[in-house]
Amino acid sequence: MKNKLTAVIPTRNRPSELANAVASVLAQTRVPDEFIIVDQSPGDESRTLVESLLSGDGRIQVLYIHDPRISGLVEAKSVAAGRAGGDIVCFLEDDVILEPDYIEQIELGFVDKPEMVGCCGIVTNPPRQPIGYEFIFHMFHRGIFRDIRVGLFGRFNGRGHPLIVSKFLSGGLSAWRKDVFVAVPFDVASSFHMFEDIDFSTRVAMHFGPRLYINPNARLEHHWSPLNREDLAPRQRRKLIECIVYYKKRRDWPWAAFALPWLLVGLFLESAFKSFLARSFDPLLAYFAGIREGFAK
Repeated sequence: MKNKLTAVIPTRNRPSELANAVASVLAQTRVPDEFIIVDQSPGDESRTLVESLLSGDGRIQVLYIHDPRISGLVEAKSVAAGRAGGDIVCFLEDDVILEPDYIEQIELGFVDKPEMVGCCGIVTNPPRQPIGYEFIFHMFHRGIFRDIRVGLFGRFNGRGHPLIVSKFLSGGLSAWRKDVFVAVPFDVASSFHMFEDIDFSTRVAMHFGPRLYINPNARLEHHWSPLNREDLAPRQRRKLIECIVYYKKRRDWPWAAFALPWLLVGLFLESAFKSFLARSFDPLLAYFAGIREGFAK
């Protein structure tokens, strides 16, 4: 029995990037049955571009939600999940380009593993990192912060790869069975952005068990747009705040009391390194401001 599949793209003030992402969805070997775009932009430029792309394409049922009052990525996802009619809901960033069979491979994963409740694809063009980054990342991200995605992206070609169990899924290339959202709602109150995907996916894994997977056969390019993104120091501050709030929600989970202080050591070294590269104390100052605000929330 064929699944009904909904694709969702939240967006804000990225009309050209959104148009490229939508074009790559329309070029899929398996187009979604339903396409929801949640547009938080104050203007109509994105809507005009998308409607011109979708005009006359009767293959897909389109729902364009244009509401600047929607605040942030998590609320946009929550709104879309509540309106989605598909059995499988596939979230995408507004600055990605899908390989032609991305959605087909996502659907095949659910067919091959009927017990699966959620999955994510693979980014083929992850940003270049300094030598030793992967080793240092895994050294400090332990316990509730352990993330096997680092080291997997950018390392797969071809098809037929086995799916990989993971409690961390990447939100902008994730797909979920619709009933997941009934059991595990999005957390709009915590103001997550950087940690929104791992917060949601780990809560799903806690509820449903080890039924989340990374699908290396479903791949896309992420063309990291600088629009609507914070500068280096504010990003570092936000990262500290969110990792502490993430810990607070999981303080009773195994090894949480060890994992947070150990990660804070690693993030201090990261902030110091970024300050050195930027020839500015701003990343280090942002580190301490993030700790202060995170514990105060």
